[in-house]
Formats: sequence, C-alpha cells, structure tokens
Amino acid sequence: FVDYKTINAERIELFCNARESELYKNDDGVPIFLCSEYLRQVTFGGGSEVGIPRQVGGNYANFWTWKYENDNKLKGNLLTASYLDPQDSLFFKEPTKPVAIYSHNLLAE
Repeated sequence: FVDYKTINAERIELFCNARESELYKNDDGVPIFLCSEYLRQVTFGGGSEVGIPRQVGGNYANFWTWKYENDNKLKGNLLTASYLDPQDSLFFKEPTKPVAIYSHNLLAE
C-alpha cells in the first residue's frame, strides 16, 4: 500500500432503504420465500491527490428467492440489480432501470 497511489476503500457505509419478505406456496403447494433489499453504499478512500478524499456512491437491490426441495435441501437464487447514482452523468438517461444485473444460483444442504 502506497499513500495516495493505491485506491482502496478506507471506510464503507451501507444503508438499507427498504426491505420486504414474503412466504407463499406455489401451485404445487411448495413453499417459496422471497426477500428484497434496496441498498445504498458509499465508499470513502484516499484520492489520487493529497488532501482530496475520494467518495463513490452506488445504489443496488438484492432479490432473494428460496424454494423448499426437501428437509435437507433448499434451492435459491440471488438477483442483484445495480442502478446509477444521481451524481452520475448518465443518470438522467436512465434514472429508474438497472444498468447491470447479476444472477447467482444457490444451494443450501
């Protein structure tokens, strides 16, 4: 690590702006758990110039789905949607839709 040359986070603040969950049964009677979280992350670190801190904000949402398979297994999916920050120069071209989406399949045994 070299002061003012290596750009790393010195501090991260994470804000959960909304959270919802629901448990329901599909048409076959299989329990499915849904959870959503809307988050804002602000990363603080040293900038490339001495005395000028770096601050980067990001907005994203996580959508979790867990489906009961049997007493020893749950199948899940995590969908993460990333949104532009109002300070981003492209924000007004797309203020409401995600600009990146990541999906991960999960298995809990």
